[in-house]
Amino acid sequence: MFRRIPPDDISITPFQSHKEFSFTNSSSGSGVYAFQAVSSSTFNYISSSDEKLFVEPDPTGSFRFYKKPTYFWARNRYYNSFSDRTEGPLNNFGGNNVYTNLTLHGQLNILSIPSTFTGTKIKPGSVEITDNSLNHKTITLKDDGFGNLYDNDYSASYAAYQSSSYDSTKLTQSGSGQGSQLLGGVIGNIFYTDGIITITDTGSLYNEVLTKTGADGWEVDFKSSVKNIEYEYMCEVPEFKFNKSTNITTTFERSGSIEVPESGSAYKFFPPGNSPTHNLNTPSASSYGDRAYGATDKIAPFVTHSKFAPYVTQIGLYNDQNQLLAYAKLAKPIKNDDELALGFIVRFDVNS
Repeated sequence: MFRRIPPDDISITPFQSHKEFSFTNSSSGSGVYAFQAVSSSTFNYISSSDEKLFVEPDPTGSFRFYKKPTYFWARNRYYNSFSDRTEGPLNNFGGNNVYTNLTLHGQLNILSIPSTFTGTKIKPGSVEITDNSLNHKTITLKDDGFGNLYDNDYSASYAAYQSSSYDSTKLTQSGSGQGSQLLGGVIGNIFYTDGIITITDTGSLYNEVLTKTGADGWEVDFKSSVKNIEYEYMCEVPEFKFNKSTNITTTFERSGSIEVPESGSAYKFFPPGNSPTHNLNTPSASSYGDRAYGATDKIAPFVTHSKFAPYVTQIGLYNDQNQLLAYAKLAKPIKNDDELALGFIVRFDVNS
């Protein structure tokens, strides 16, 4: 029993969903890694002489992040031509949002989050990093939604700094003399699609963020973004339609059986109406009958009663080749009364 669904009864709606995640420096096995990268000459580079970070042993040893190649990878991928954003997106994988302030010095700390947790991208504005690398305070860095990280303690200074097109005169001066720092600026960046977070401020407050462990370690919280598509089908049952049942209990004089051995490589199950045979000693002599079986034509007397009405228990969605693509089961059977039209909404989501 099939009925074509009119196009007007089909709705396809894309939407995004978000899920919260939290990781720390001790989240072993998660695939979330923090490591440091430094700029230096790569002339006659030898990996064995480079500083490296070992993370999470595997059967072949450990994963290694080498500081020098990692620095140039990050520079070329995200910070290339950052001084002139008009050169176009072909020179920069990090996006070309005019509100993203990309500044790179000789060192950066990197946090890498796999797509298993980010989905299509990290949700802009959702990143928060808590770091205890300083002895006297906890640093809280937040995401401004444009790919920049700022220190939450200097949020007012950062707001003025950002709104003035990153005018450094709006920053807060820390102390005086050689040890003074300008605070309230961009501490690092988030590249949402790649799941990469960088700390680029090399000042004494932030140069060790994401590098320590234990009580001096870090925690990152963020939301993932996943693109989904919602499919909705309005399945209508008009009056006096679909008033037959496919339930096998509405038939009688059903027959057909097969003896299945306890140990065997093949199990075959047969609907009623056929009498296959199975030879345990000589399987090749077995007769399995037809590959498809029709139900008996004999209908039980109660089905022919004028008041008989089948119940809807599940709905299948088929393509033009009559292939079942999806089906829905009702929470409880619904009586299909001949004199009433029924409407069922089948709705499901698919990751795009």
